[in-house]
Amino acid sequence: MTGGSGRWSRYRPFLCAVGPSARPNHSPTHPVSLKTESVLTDTNRISGLARPPGVPPGKWSNPTMYAFVHIEKTGGTTINQILRRSFGTRHCDVRLPLAKRGHEDFDHRTPIDAADLRRVQRVYRQLKCIGGHNVKAYSALAAACPDIEFFTVLRDPAARFRSHFLNRADGHTPAHFDRWGSAAWVQNWQTKMIAGEPNGEKAIELLAARFGFVGLTERFDESLVLLGSWMGEPSFRAEYRRQNQLRDKQRPRDVARQQIDMSYLDSDSARARIAEANAEDQKVYDFVTQTIYPRQVTAHPGNLASDVDALRQRNRAIEKFREPLPSSLFRNYVYKPLLHCYVC
Repeated sequence: MTGGSGRWSRYRPFLCAVGPSARPNHSPTHPVSLKTESVLTDTNRISGLARPPGVPPGKWSNPTMYAFVHIEKTGGTTINQILRRSFGTRHCDVRLPLAKRGHEDFDHRTPIDAADLRRVQRVYRQLKCIGGHNVKAYSALAAACPDIEFFTVLRDPAARFRSHFLNRADGHTPAHFDRWGSAAWVQNWQTKMIAGEPNGEKAIELLAARFGFVGLTERFDESLVLLGSWMGEPSFRAEYRRQNQLRDKQRPRDVARQQIDMSYLDSDSARARIAEANAEDQKVYDFVTQTIYPRQVTAHPGNLASDVDALRQRNRAIEKFREPLPSSLFRNYVYKPLLHCYVC
């Protein structure tokens, strides 16, 4: 977007730098209008929310709570592991309480709401970060935490759709692919995870107005470096080992898939089918790659190429990537029994 013209010019109100006073009010008594809400895109807003200039991160307590909108097959499981190691018991993998799961569909459309977040806060007394498939920017989570900041990672729609099919479908023949592509619940997945409906315009407005950071799977290492600089948290550690990789899975359907000629997915008809099923996702992805992501790159305070190279060197040097034991114990033996049963 240059000179206020071009394909994305109508989203200028969401992307212009307007100053700290324009911080959106998400409270239930002040409902957000996406047509009028603005966001900060100055350097402080993008690379470390609201830290006063000249004050080192270690000398300042950032009031922000980070909310990771985990979209399947974008590298989110790996990022979740990073968040667990970085924040320990200050991070919670938020899940729907059991009482809500009867209304849950395959596409995770039921959001965590403010009451759910308050329950989490009662257990995680120093909560700094949440993440999960049901964490949604269109839910009124700010009623429980006014300083909440959303972030997510997007992936090329065609690549994500193929990965989702290979991982989740109950079979992988051309007939299975036809049924998968025809199922409404798998179409425009990323758009629905962001906006709650297959509406690319609404998803773009939400990304511009309520998300502080959007990474890209195709630029994963770079996105992690940018995420760290945006957060400005001394405890953030971007080192990782990839999680939830298809090549490592040996479920019965994975074994069966290995005996099938999957080259049909590269045919012109299959590509067209995938493009049709992800038309809204493509709009959203194009917006991010052409506007939001370049702004984040520009806002990075250091030498981005050098910082990415340093991250890769650390990845090669570290042998063990373990979540702190207290975090794992707390999640599995305190949070899950209490929150999922609605008893706290």
